[in-house]
Amino acid sequence: MTSRWWLLLWGAAGLALVLLWKAWPEASGPVAQQWVQVEPQRLEVRLGLVGKLETGRQIILSAPFDGTLEALLVQEGQQVTAGQPLLSFATAQVDSQWREAEAGRLSAKAVVDQLRTWQASPEVARSVRALGTARSALAMGQAALDETRRLFERGIVARIEVDSLEQSLQAQREALLDAQLELQQTRARGQGDALAIAEMTLANAEARWQALTTMRQQKVLKAPFAGLLTRVDDSAASTLRQLQAGLPVTQGLPLLTLSDLEQLQVVAKVEESDLAEMREGMTVEITIAGREFSGRVRHIGQQARNDAGQGAWYDVRVSLHRREGKPQPSLRLGMSAQLAVLTYCQEGAMVVPVEALQEDDGDEPYVLFRKAGERMPRRVRVLPGRVVAQGIEVTGLEAGFVQIP
Repeated sequence: MTSRWWLLLWGAAGLALVLLWKAWPEASGPVAQQWVQVEPQRLEVRLGLVGKLETGRQIILSAPFDGTLEALLVQEGQQVTAGQPLLSFATAQVDSQWREAEAGRLSAKAVVDQLRTWQASPEVARSVRALGTARSALAMGQAALDETRRLFERGIVARIEVDSLEQSLQAQREALLDAQLELQQTRARGQGDALAIAEMTLANAEARWQALTTMRQQKVLKAPFAGLLTRVDDSAASTLRQLQAGLPVTQGLPLLTLSDLEQLQVVAKVEESDLAEMREGMTVEITIAGREFSGRVRHIGQQARNDAGQGAWYDVRVSLHRREGKPQPSLRLGMSAQLAVLTYCQEGAMVVPVEALQEDDGDEPYVLFRKAGERMPRRVRVLPGRVVAQGIEVTGLEAGFVQIP
């Protein structure tokens, strides 16, 4: 082959290389830079929980005294109004106890009244009269003795008469001392320990009488507030599943449960890993049967639940706010509820994609930033904060664009 043909071959190969090089830059050229706009925004972080609707106020209605259920005026599952009669009891047994307590109270009151006016009592008056009589007798005996002594000195009477009057006067002096002591003791009976004991006895008698009076007034048990009547959830009260007239009851035996339907709450549980994010008073969005409500965290349990299984779970109680003046949806106890607890809220927060954060040689975080209208980016040091669904919250940044490497 001649040199001319070699030249043609080399020329064709060179042309092919040139064409291939011109087609290659689209695949190996520099990648276009990606910029993301950032601006201040309202940042909210919510914790999702699931709970059940319960009443915020509930009491157990129990038998006020030992007796018999006379009449059942309501039924389980019935909604009642405040002050509505619920149960009626026979009071024969408590009436007997009340009469006995009334007699004891009146007796104790008579004793106290007597002791409080003791200084004007007949007993004190008799002791005073006895003391006066003893003093008069002593004075008369002394006068008689003095007269007899003068007569004896004149020789008119014998010595034996003087001695007899002296003995009689000594007996009168002893009688006066006895009368004084008797009066002192009689007056002391109306004061000091005697009066204190009588007053304490009266106080005890009045307390028992008042307790039994209150029991008698509960012959008809009324609803203290409006609500729903349900069966008592207590195994000890299983014998009272069928309340009926004539059923004997003992004082304090639970009969019915009254739940307030105006004060509702949602009870949920939170895992220990989320417990640090929650505190009492936080705002909560509540969804029940497709309807939206608002509420606040009212209580966070201090003791872990026993039925939590693996890990520690704690009770959370959220008060349910119902809008006044508007028709209320039908809510029933036990309905499931979805909760969104607002654990964090920040106005004017700056959030950047996690990929936009970089570190310099000193391990200081920064982003490549430029304002709108600028072409050249610059490094801006930022302080990372809370990680959220949109990215990561940072401080030290203004509105503009950040680069994702």
